[in-house]
Amino acid sequence: MTRLGSKMPYEQAVEEVWLNRRTRMKECTLRDTTNRHGRLAEAIVKAKTDKLATITESVEAGPQQVLVSSDGANIRLTDGEWREVKTVVIGEFASQWNEKVSAIEVKTSNLSYFSRSYGIREFEQYALPELYERGVFNADKVVTVNDGAEWIQSFVDYHIPKATRILDFRHALDHILAAGQAVLGERTEGTQQWFSTMAHQLKHKPPQHTIADLCLLKSQVTSEEQAAAIDHEQRYLQKREAMIDYPHFQNKGYPIGSGSVESSHKLVVHSRMKQAGMRWADNNIDPMLALRNLVCNGRWSSGWQEIVAFHWEECRREMHELARRQRLSAPPIPITFAAVKALCATIG
Repeated sequence: MTRLGSKMPYEQAVEEVWLNRRTRMKECTLRDTTNRHGRLAEAIVKAKTDKLATITESVEAGPQQVLVSSDGANIRLTDGEWREVKTVVIGEFASQWNEKVSAIEVKTSNLSYFSRSYGIREFEQYALPELYERGVFNADKVVTVNDGAEWIQSFVDYHIPKATRILDFRHALDHILAAGQAVLGERTEGTQQWFSTMAHQLKHKPPQHTIADLCLLKSQVTSEEQAAAIDHEQRYLQKREAMIDYPHFQNKGYPIGSGSVESSHKLVVHSRMKQAGMRWADNNIDPMLALRNLVCNGRWSSGWQEIVAFHWEECRREMHELARRQRLSAPPIPITFAAVKALCATIG
């Protein structure tokens, strides 16, 4: 029931239970069961975080080259508001020869995900078990490819400050295009030709060339708004100059695109939590994401065993606590003359 509820809408999951088990149940029953086990899966991650808080290195050697990318996607709440779901994707990358295009390409494989709607401080904290599981702290080389969001850079600062930081190539192109459209117009032939030249230059020449050409674009401005737009995009790229040296990164065999994290939104979040008409109660978002991570990371069997063990451990703790409270609240046994006489006889 829980696995089906984490993979498809509850209405469809109820139908699958009937078709496969000939068991009828209410949709609310399956939903509550899924959410209950999702909360246990979420609690397990938090318990692992507490145990790993003082550990800085994995016991085993890590992979040679690791890619870490983060991004956010919004889902709709029951009150009509939107909530951002943050996801960090961890994978291994290597250079491979592509015979079709006769060129070396960087391929990322063995992806895993950690997704939550937590604030950035909580998200940083509870992503630790997944980073530890993947051996990120012991990897020979860690590369992060992200957009320019401040919370993403904060995440990198918190966990892997020595990682090589790369601004997603497509994201950098968006800022260049914005500068060109401000002066040359949107969807004009001149803009397309200029942008094509700039994109090729950014990918194959040091970033100083591109930044300098943005300065030259100022000679064509006709208003203060156009000048301000170019200044904004130029400052944005200058601030991240070390992160847009794409010829250097490609020579090193590093990925320069964050397609893996962008596709994770469809795989982890959208396919289950952002279908037509879906809205989510605030306290059901992260339990579902915890289950989605187990499904998408290919760890359902081991994760389910942990959920069952955690459940029974909670039951034992609750039973012990209940017994303790009953002992404390039980009325004292009255002292009788017969009891005192028997005690004296024992002592004497």
